[in-house]
Amino acid sequence: MDCNVSSAKLRHYRRTNITFSTLFSIYCSMIIFTVSISIPAIGEPVVKEESSTFFSIDESPVDQWQTVNGSGNNLAHSDWGSAGDELKRISSVNFTDNISTMANTDFSNPREISNTICTETEQINDTRGLSSINAFWGEFVRNDIQLTSHQNSQHEGGMEESHILIPVDDEIMNPTHATDAKIKYIRTEFIAGTGTDDNNPREYANEVSSWIDGSSIYGHSVASQDVLRTGEGGLMKVTDWQGHDMIPAFDYEGFVPTWDGSRTHANLQFVLGDGRNLDHIGISSLHLLFLLEHNRLADAFQKRNPDWSDEQLFQKARKLVIAQIQVITYSEYLPSLGIDLPTYSGYDETVNPQISNEFFLLVATSVESQRTDGWLRLNASRAEISEGNLDLNQGYWSSDYLLEAGVEPLMRGAAYEIQRENDLHLAPSLRNLMSGAMWGGWMDDCAMDIQRGRDRGLTDYNSIRESLGLGLYDNWSNLTSDVELQEQLASVYADINHMDAVVGVLAEPRLPNSSFGESQYQLAFDQYSSLRDGDRHWYANDPELVSLISELNQTRLADIILRNSEVESIQCNVFYAESNSDKYDCHLSNMEVNDPSVAASQLEYNIMTVVGVSVIVILIAVPLLVTKRNQELETDSAGHQTQEEEE
Repeated sequence: MDCNVSSAKLRHYRRTNITFSTLFSIYCSMIIFTVSISIPAIGEPVVKEESSTFFSIDESPVDQWQTVNGSGNNLAHSDWGSAGDELKRISSVNFTDNISTMANTDFSNPREISNTICTETEQINDTRGLSSINAFWGEFVRNDIQLTSHQNSQHEGGMEESHILIPVDDEIMNPTHATDAKIKYIRTEFIAGTGTDDNNPREYANEVSSWIDGSSIYGHSVASQDVLRTGEGGLMKVTDWQGHDMIPAFDYEGFVPTWDGSRTHANLQFVLGDGRNLDHIGISSLHLLFLLEHNRLADAFQKRNPDWSDEQLFQKARKLVIAQIQVITYSEYLPSLGIDLPTYSGYDETVNPQISNEFFLLVATSVESQRTDGWLRLNASRAEISEGNLDLNQGYWSSDYLLEAGVEPLMRGAAYEIQRENDLHLAPSLRNLMSGAMWGGWMDDCAMDIQRGRDRGLTDYNSIRESLGLGLYDNWSNLTSDVELQEQLASVYADINHMDAVVGVLAEPRLPNSSFGESQYQLAFDQYSSLRDGDRHWYANDPELVSLISELNQTRLADIILRNSEVESIQCNVFYAESNSDKYDCHLSNMEVNDPSVAASQLEYNIMTVVGVSVIVILIAVPLLVTKRNQELETDSAGHQTQEEEE
């Protein structure tokens, strides 16, 4: 709208210029004021109150950093902890033929065991009040330090199938009582050249680096990392999803920097450093928060050091993201589980950080036991969002609900609710209802964990305890005081010396102030000690981080959430559930939030305001102008009459 009035029009209305000019000026001013104060910032992520960017007076580019695949950390043993390093065995191999065939083939069917002892008849929450974020973080770290793949179609000789027979009386998975119904299971890929004879049984490679190095974020190879980097400003790729940064999306043409949700991109897929971080919306949310933390730091470094190269900015931000993951894991996560490691005393070059087969199979998988049977999604007032909460299966193998409401409702909900107790019982959706993304069909995490141990030649429960230097149990009552559990175990196993190790460790009573029984505790204690003490690049051993140690040691996962999302208040230790808003003792205000729905509503409001102002001005102006014109006509008429009388 043109708010400038031509000189001709001003001359035409010269005799009414006071009224018209005033009204017209008010009209233009109201329009300009209304629009100027209400135009939203389109396409900008949340702007937060100022927070730490790890500034130091002697700030300089980093000279050394962890390699992408973890090699070269130990200068004398460059392969220690690297991707492809062999998983070590703490206990003796237990293949039926001592070479490669499935172990414990004389034990009961895994699904039958699951139906007997893993069925959840009542929800038992964690007795120490751990939040669901605890289970999320456990899986996040697990994906960072270990991976073994199942065989695929490229496996020489074809995939080895060891499907789990579903009992004919299984009313949930086998309602038709078929005799050939199965839960699909493909055996684990093993190291080529192993599994040839008694002296060379099958062994397995850890396909990712053992170090806690953020590899699930940054990728496990230079090639995969390059795909995830922008190549400018040290930044990682993120896709602008309706004004918000989201995990990077790709289509058949490549990276999609902006996506509005329409079908303009064929075969759109989200791509991460480790595809397992897309398994469910909980772990995807954590992944996104650390992507944004990386970019937040890279931006800050570039502003302070405009002459730094993309590589210098990237490696500086990466090093600090890794450091924060290490701090959170050892200062918050492990203590929340009751694991009390000795104070760090420095790097020990004699320590091999190899992930053990036993830790992999008996500890890392226990996060499944701790998962609740749904997704709590809460607003800032900790009330359920309008889109509602979700069933557990809705949040698996799809990012739709992450796109729908963002990370904020999920993080608030996970920090609010208490997770399940770490025991044998699984949420129903993890035992019965979930269709697996890898093979399709039914999926039962309890049965598959049992089958995975047999696939990898894991020995029995008492033999595991013996290998750990723990005492052996000679009957069920020694293991547990729960009489019902004693009876259940006796119904599916011949005796305590013939029990799958994963069942035994989860049946153990918890140690005081711990989420683990004796066996899991010892395995976790040893593994996390070696990962820290054998890491030359550990943040507390890094000379380039000396000036930042104090600040790093104060970092909490709550800080990562607050800095990189629209969450403004949360409990400082998010590993413990908190529903009392008075105890949300960590805060970081939003300075500017771009909500597309608010932007659309604001635009509609602007239009209606303009229309409303126009109507008001017209209603006021027309009567005034008419009245003024009538007065002028009367004056003209009176003047003409006087002139005639004078004549």
